[in-house]
Parts: sequence; C-alpha cells; structure tokens
Amino acid sequence: MVVPLLLTGVAACGSDSGGGSDVTINFVWWGSEGRANLTKKAVELFQQKNPDIKVQTSFSAYAAYWEKLATQTAGGKPPDVLNVDSRYLAEYGGRNVLADLNSGAGKAISLADVNPELAATGVYQGKRYAVPWAQNTPAMIYDPAAFTAAGADPAKGMSWDQYAEVARKVGTAGTARGVTDFGILDTTLEIWLRQQGKQFYTAEGKLGFTADDLRGYWQLASRFRDTKAASPADVTASYNTSPEQSPLGKKLTSSEFAYDNLLPAYQKANGKPLNVAPYPSGTNGDTGQYRRPAMFLAVSARSPQQAAAAKLVDFLINDPEVGKIVGTDRGLAPNLKVRAQLAATASGNDKTLYDYEAALEPKLGAAPPVPPKGAGAIQKLLQRTYEEVAFGRMSLDDAVNRF
Repeated sequence: MVVPLLLTGVAACGSDSGGGSDVTINFVWWGSEGRANLTKKAVELFQQKNPDIKVQTSFSAYAAYWEKLATQTAGGKPPDVLNVDSRYLAEYGGRNVLADLNSGAGKAISLADVNPELAATGVYQGKRYAVPWAQNTPAMIYDPAAFTAAGADPAKGMSWDQYAEVARKVGTAGTARGVTDFGILDTTLEIWLRQQGKQFYTAEGKLGFTADDLRGYWQLASRFRDTKAASPADVTASYNTSPEQSPLGKKLTSSEFAYDNLLPAYQKANGKPLNVAPYPSGTNGDTGQYRRPAMFLAVSARSPQQAAAAKLVDFLINDPEVGKIVGTDRGLAPNLKVRAQLAATASGNDKTLYDYEAALEPKLGAAPPVPPKGAGAIQKLLQRTYEEVAFGRMSLDDAVNRF
C-alpha cells in the first residue's frame, strides 16, 4: 500500500485582484495536524491581507518531510517557501537550493525586531539562507509530582550528580524510570559538550569533540541506565521525535530532554501536569543552553515568485496577529515586540514557557556554528550505535570507535 508523504490543501483564498495578476506559491512545513491547523489560519490571514497571492500548503511528519523535500529538490521543483532545520541548512543552502535573503526579494524580509544573535543563525558562509521562525531552547521536561516525592525541584537547577541520584530514587520508587536514556540524543550530547567547553561542530564543519569526550558522555548515560535512573534498552529503542510516542509521553519515564516548546504536547500525551527545567549543570554551574532557532523559513532559489514568497515569510515572523494565532506551538515568537505583547497576556503552558525562557535569558550562551552537510544523519547514527551498548551487544569502547 502506498501512503502519501504529504497532506496537501489550499488555504482559503482572498478575492482575486483581477487582470490575471494573481500569483500562486507553494508553502511546506513539518508538524502535527494541530500545528497545521494553526499555520493554515495564519496563511488565511495573509491571503486576506494580500488577495493577489494564493498559497498552496502542504505538511507532513518530520522524517517524511525531508524525504519528500529531497525528492522535490532532485526533480528540480522545490516549494517556494519551505521549513528548514538547522541540521539541513548547510546541505540545502550549500547546494544553492535556498535563495540568499540578503539580496533580491529577500531584502523585503525585516529582521529589525529579531534578536541579532538569533537572526545570525540563518547565515551560512556569509549568505542568509533562512530566517528563524521561532525561538526555543533545550530543556528537561519532567513530572513535578514524581520529583517532589524524591525530594527535588528540578526548576531550581541541579548538577548531573544530583540529577543521577534523584532520577535513581524516582526510577526505583515506581514503574516509571527517572529519565529517558539520553545516550541516544545528539541534542543532549551537544549541551553536555558545551558544559565541558567543547562544541559538537567547529566553525569549519568538523567534529568539535574527541573519542574521549564521547566516551565520557556515554559513560554518564550508562551510569543512569545501570542504576535504573534511566529507561531500559527496549524502552529507549522505541524513542522517536514524537512526544506522543516517547517514553515520557507513554508514562514510562518521569523526565525527558527535549525542546521547551514541546511541553504542551508532552503534557497532553502523559496526562499529568508537567513542567520545564534547565539542563543539569556541569562542574562550573553552566547549563550549556543557548538561544536556539526552533526552525527556519526559507525561499527557494528556483522560485519564479520570490517576491511573493518573501512577503509571506516576512508576514509569518513579524505580524502580531500571526503571533496570537500560532502561540508557542513552534516556540517563542522571533519578533521581540510581538513576543513581549504575547508574554504580557500569556496563561497556562504559554506563560510557563515565556517565564522559563525569560529567567534563562541572561544565562544563554552563543548559538553554535551551523552544522555541516550531512549532519541530518548524525542523530540516527548516534542512536543506533548507543543502542548496541544499551542492549549489551557492543562494548562502549567499540561503540565509540564505530561512531
């Protein structure tokens, strides 16, 4: 049976401007049905204000999105406006799939009210191939009741040693382990490396860590697993990027490292009140966290309608009404004025996220260099290799050498 990779549709269009001057652009992104509904509402608003531009929308789950985009790009027909992850920015920008937004139609996209450090994350080799669609930061999402019962409040911060002990208490007190095994996560490895004064990739696109660094990280993860603080191998192997299918979402663990904007999705899946906390800190007290582009918007270099495409991108990141529509689904609004307006009236999970990032803001470090071409495969490689260790099929040293 053939399953379509993308769910497609055309958002409601405004009235024609007449004279055959209308243009149509294609806009694609990844995410859930709920995210799609919010995004389509934002697109509908754009079309109401720009009746001469019709927008055809498509969305899919993360993995399927990149498969489809690769096919479209190879066929010479990439979408006009596309969603880009930092892992793929160098790959698609370096292959001239993406337009340089510092020139031509891209100049119409205003970044005046976007934090300069955040805006700079879309620049690769001197060209602005993308603009941040939202801001988030890595976080620990956890069950407060489970950790309170173990005598801890992660929101106040803790060291890795403290976290290991508390997670062990949580994991041995009930059926849920303290944390989803983080040995499989490239995002957590990156944060841990930053705490050691290292980085995942150098500015030249090389690995910024050594075999000994990776060994130290996996030894830490194995310590959690061996003491029942972290999930067993079979549970960890079922992990994917969907909160609904994650060990925390399925109530098999009581905390998980993820991006803070995923709190509502984790809470919905888990069914309990959850919260966000900083990463456990290194020996110097640094959490290693940074101001992260949750995802980017980009314009195809081959688009015949780059002016219309750029107009949509500018609207999605700067319009206050769009900010109200999409909320914190992808993260905090990139436009600081829009973000301040939304934070002032936020409630529930939205308020939790605004308060969390506001408290963390002074401690956030500089964003890392753009990952090199091929970085999209690293997460899968890290997960597959570490799982061999977790299942006892490979020694830790052999796994490090293989990676």
